[in-house]
Amino acid sequence: MTSTLLTFGCLVTISSEEIERYCSKLKPVDLGTWEVHDYEGVALFLDNLPSTLHDLKTLEIRQDDVFVVTYPKAGTTWTQEMLSCILHDGDLETVNKTHTMRRVPFLEMSFGGTVHTDSPRPHKIIGNHPRSSPRLIKSHLPGQLLPPQVWEKKVKIVYVIRNPKDIATSYFHHMQLTNPHLDIQWDDFFERFSSGMIAYGKWWEHFLYFWERRNEEHICFLRFEDIKKDPRGTVKKLSEFLGKSFPDDVIDAITDHCSFANMKKNPMTNPDSLFVMVLGKQEGRSFMRKGAVGDSKTHLSESEAAAIDAVCKEKLAPAGLTFD
Repeated sequence: MTSTLLTFGCLVTISSEEIERYCSKLKPVDLGTWEVHDYEGVALFLDNLPSTLHDLKTLEIRQDDVFVVTYPKAGTTWTQEMLSCILHDGDLETVNKTHTMRRVPFLEMSFGGTVHTDSPRPHKIIGNHPRSSPRLIKSHLPGQLLPPQVWEKKVKIVYVIRNPKDIATSYFHHMQLTNPHLDIQWDDFFERFSSGMIAYGKWWEHFLYFWERRNEEHICFLRFEDIKKDPRGTVKKLSEFLGKSFPDDVIDAITDHCSFANMKKNPMTNPDSLFVMVLGKQEGRSFMRKGAVGDSKTHLSESEAAAIDAVCKEKLAPAGLTFD
């Protein structure tokens, strides 16, 4: 008997016994989300395997592929769900039959891959996606590490940025969630975040790569804060970017489906329903925590906020990129 295994962003058809075996042997320590390795000058998760990153250099990209790319905790899951609904032409019944992490493979991630050689590799599996419909692919990789064909073929990319202060706050809580076996302290996290020695490297370099390309026709550059302010307008903008036109009731339905409150309580859109299989249920912690703008004001000290402001002024402002 075969079943479909949803393993952290990839779709594999294997036996039910294999599903049980792989999931049962995964432990929080296997996920390797705190320690990093250097790949071509960028700090990455240990489970961003060098062999995977090497394979991406020759990965075949289809002309109708759609990528959603962000630095971690900038609104990836939220945006990918909007895009998935749009690519399904607003058919929410079909969307809700499959978890968002199965609909949208996480390109470079092989959770548990440093420990288990049989960890599914999303980049090897997406080739099985039917050619009759676009593939929606998620990545946190900086632009220079994306498959070269992404740029050669100028496939559609939706890139989202967020105020780095709020990213820091959200990223810290995410690290605590995914590393329950570690006692991760804020001071240690903030030092790593500030130096770029956290997975996916220096946030300002990640931002700038796409900011400098924001006017290219195949790139839709969004701000988390603007999505929060006008989610319906964002759904319309993304629909137009993907060449879709929907009546108001479909736009409204997608917007409602993708509200933070609805996504948090929907087991098909909240990653908690999957992470709990490996990490266990953690009281007071959730993948979808607040989704708020300005939450960092209650977490960062004045000196920490000033340090991020200084980086923004030095690294981003000369290119015209600023945050309120």
